[in-house]
Amino acid sequence: MYEKFKRIIPKTIIKHNEKFLRSLISIAYIGNKFQCNICLFKMSNFIKLDNNDKLCPKCGSLARTRRLWSILENDIHGKKVLHFSPSKSLKTKIESFNDIEYITTDFVGEFNATKRLNIESIDEPNDAYDLIICYHILEHVENDTKAMEELERILKPEGRCIIQTPFKAGDIYENDTVKTDEERLIHFGQKDHLRIYSAEGLINRLKSVGFNTKLLEFKEIENNWHGFKIDENLIIAEKSVFDKK
Repeated sequence: MYEKFKRIIPKTIIKHNEKFLRSLISIAYIGNKFQCNICLFKMSNFIKLDNNDKLCPKCGSLARTRRLWSILENDIHGKKVLHFSPSKSLKTKIESFNDIEYITTDFVGEFNATKRLNIESIDEPNDAYDLIICYHILEHVENDTKAMEELERILKPEGRCIIQTPFKAGDIYENDTVKTDEERLIHFGQKDHLRIYSAEGLINRLKSVGFNTKLLEFKEIENNWHGFKIDENLIIAEKSVFDKK
């Protein structure tokens, strides 16, 4: 129903009235069975999307964004943070705190951000950030190794980059013969994706540019309080204190 509504209503109307529309829609979901940990709205249910993701009717957060905030909320204060292609719900949440130096960037202009940095050639000095949020970015990047080198360069020693992409079992799947949107959709699951990582494969690439890495694996019950995914992985990539760049 929700996605049918989005297809019917012109995007410009949704964009300029999003807060009002979400407030209106959320009335039908008021309850005490679940809670969004970003906007703290309590509800009878999340909105289930066609891809089985769970959307907060109040702020629009997805399951992966709520998981990300659960990782960040006790470790982001007092830090300088760079966030690639930020979701509106999480951007609004982080900007509500005055003890975080929060810089946002989106190269193609799809997301509301303060900068338009090219992740393969980041116009920022060495050792600039305590924390980088790189969520569902690297699968879109042509030269992902160069992007990883740049992320490592601009992090302060012991700074951390939180990374997630779609993951598969086995090895990273790349195919240089895949050129069109239609082919990428078939091979990689989305028309603007250039590969499918495995968690192990991505970790190995991150290690190759100097990162120390940790894989976080989560298992949840079906109807968990915050609407997290049942199975979910993400990677913490940390810059070595001995980095000499």
